[in-house]
Amino acid sequence: MYGSGHGHGVGLSQFGAYGRALAGQGYVRILRAYYQDVSLKQYPDDPTIRVLLGQQDPNGRQDVAVRPETRALVRNLATDGTVILGPGVYAVHYLANRGLYGLKNLTEGRALGSYRGPIRFEPISEGLLGYGHRCYRGFLTVQILDSKVCVINQLPIESYLQGVVANEMLASWPLEALKSQAIAARSYAWATQRDDRFDVYPNTRDQVYGGASSETSVTNEAIASTARICAVYVGNPITAAFHSASGGYTEDSSFVFDGSTASGSAPYLQASRDVDSEGRPFEGPAYANSPWLSWSGALDANGSPGLKIGAIVAVTELGRSPSGRLTKIKVTGTQGERIVSGEYDIRRSLKTTGPQLADGSVYPAGVLPSARVSFCGAPCVQSRHQHSP
Repeated sequence: MYGSGHGHGVGLSQFGAYGRALAGQGYVRILRAYYQDVSLKQYPDDPTIRVLLGQQDPNGRQDVAVRPETRALVRNLATDGTVILGPGVYAVHYLANRGLYGLKNLTEGRALGSYRGPIRFEPISEGLLGYGHRCYRGFLTVQILDSKVCVINQLPIESYLQGVVANEMLASWPLEALKSQAIAARSYAWATQRDDRFDVYPNTRDQVYGGASSETSVTNEAIASTARICAVYVGNPITAAFHSASGGYTEDSSFVFDGSTASGSAPYLQASRDVDSEGRPFEGPAYANSPWLSWSGALDANGSPGLKIGAIVAVTELGRSPSGRLTKIKVTGTQGERIVSGEYDIRRSLKTTGPQLADGSVYPAGVLPSARVSFCGAPCVQSRHQHSP
């Protein structure tokens, strides 16, 4: 296999933004290169967002820490009653047979009570709470969702971004690139509300969020200097999809996301060449020098048991998007064949043995880095299309 890019290719390319910033582009120009026909709008308010941090089986427990020199309230959301907590680690068990949440001070080894709940931990005087070896701003709520004991972090979006931008882009990159990432992440947060229980996941299903533990002064500066600014289309914040590297050509969202989703077939998420006026990729050696500009390796013939066709012996290309990404393939195995459609399913159906990147490093084995890929082997891949990534 020979490919380029990393991720779905829709919207802002992070390595592309890096290269554009090195080329002297400001964050406004960077954003408009990746999100067509958008404008920027600064909002007066800072709404909250709810992040699903973790979930356990009903008989499991969730531990929340009140940090040293900090106090907190634990609030019973069913009755609005509160109890003041000192520093320590507190375990929450869900007592399914009684429909109650049991609270125990693990530091002191004593039970504090049972509550109808859900229960919410609220720091006093801007303190931080701990969960899973990380610290978080805002509130932590423990509640049952879909038969799981879940922890949800509720906090203002501007505070949430401090735990996102530092995880989505390197703090050592130019400030203009970091500003473009901050506005993309903010716009996505404003536009995303999953349901009445929580809004976003803390990982690549939405945006990578590491809480206050992951913040840096430089990424916080990028957030503060663009405070409350969103990219908007027809007056509304956009679902600002972004990815690691486009490989020189971004993708139209209609080829990647289901049309029923917020970002499916979005007019501001169109395919475009990610190159300068001389045709040089912003991710290339002249600018960002991204390791994802090109890569090569082999498919794992036995790495796709979900296809239920045995070991893979050939891949036939049946369709590509204008950006050069596969949209439909036939996978032939020792026990049958399967048609796979859609870039998302293609990337996750085929596993690699570990591709070598442009800088000589080897990426861990796993799903296809990008659908902007061609196959050739023994036997050679059959192809009805001759697009080269």
